[in-house]
Amino acid sequence: KRRSYAEVQRELMVSQIGSLEAEVQTLRATTAAVTAAQPIRLHGSGTTNPSKYFWQVMELFRERARMQLHMTYRAIGSSSGQFEFVGEDNDFAPFNDFGSGDIPMTKTNYDAVKAAGHDMVHIPFATSAIAIFHSVPASAHGGSAIKLTGCVLAKIFSRQIKTWDDAEIVALNPGLSVPANTNIKVVHRVLGSSSTSGTTEYLEGVCPESWSLGSGSTITWPDDTFTAEGSGGMASFIQENEYAIGYLDAGHGHSLKFQEVALRNKDGQSLTSEQANIGAAADGTTFPAADADWSEVNLYDKPGATTWPITVFSYFYVRKDLSTMHPHTAALLKAFLTFSWSEEGKSLLGDFDFTPLPDSMVTFNENTVTSMAWPTGMQEFTFETSTDSGPGAGDMII
Repeated sequence: KRRSYAEVQRELMVSQIGSLEAEVQTLRATTAAVTAAQPIRLHGSGTTNPSKYFWQVMELFRERARMQLHMTYRAIGSSSGQFEFVGEDNDFAPFNDFGSGDIPMTKTNYDAVKAAGHDMVHIPFATSAIAIFHSVPASAHGGSAIKLTGCVLAKIFSRQIKTWDDAEIVALNPGLSVPANTNIKVVHRVLGSSSTSGTTEYLEGVCPESWSLGSGSTITWPDDTFTAEGSGGMASFIQENEYAIGYLDAGHGHSLKFQEVALRNKDGQSLTSEQANIGAAADGTTFPAADADWSEVNLYDKPGATTWPITVFSYFYVRKDLSTMHPHTAALLKAFLTFSWSEEGKSLLGDFDFTPLPDSMVTFNENTVTSMAWPTGMQEFTFETSTDSGPGAGDMII
């Protein structure tokens, strides 16, 4: 039977529709494959002190995850990290997904974020020590730690005391024998630094009568002091110059086998940060709500026979409302945050001379994370802490 023109056209249209449907399915599959091949990105910036810890955690995540992860952290100092987190030059949008610092957000920066209509949270993840290191030859002090009080240290850093054989230093260290009038080479960070902030705030608080240079991440130092950029620059100066003294996160100095000053604490005990209980400074300290102003929070010169006088929290700075963040990025950020107080994360912190948080602060952080706004439908990463055959091979498993 001869087919009508309409029938022929209908059959042709059905064939074309079938071809189009096949092409759509192929395009969908290709799009899904391309999407799956795109790495999940997470970027942060801030303090140099925990940078090695961050990089190791990021490498661990990349090695264990089935999904492709692209994670970076730029160690640019706490002040620069706050600048990039606030994003004032970026319409108050952060330049990265999180910031980090060993000091709380300054009141000016906190108020700027609030004024722009945003909320932020402080998430402490560890306590650590800012220690005082020197390069006086061991033969000059018999290998014993050089002892200093906060006031003597204030006079050294402000150049009221200029030589290692000054009477006030010798009175604390009667066995110290150095060439007469040996200059103390005071080295300090040149850019905004949480280590500078911690050291100067401690000196201003413990001995205001001998410290008139102010406090903060940057101050004006005496002209006859030396400058260093970053923790690496500080370490290099101490390594390369005899009779130098400077401040550095304790883990960095210890890893380089630097000689550390025994600093007298509030209870009158002289000890190094290695001998101290770093976490003790946080005991009994009360804290504001996570999304409140933390600018007045510090752990300096707290009581206790084994307490280290220049103790700091290391913080994550995170926006409270992350509902518009890409769900995969948000899930990776949440996993990165919570890992720091997991058993494995706490163990890894110890490898870098950080002290994990007490249980009360872990609970505080868990409540903070719960209070944050996350993307709708976000699938969270989970951790394979023991072999989970089958499900452990899933995409959102670390």
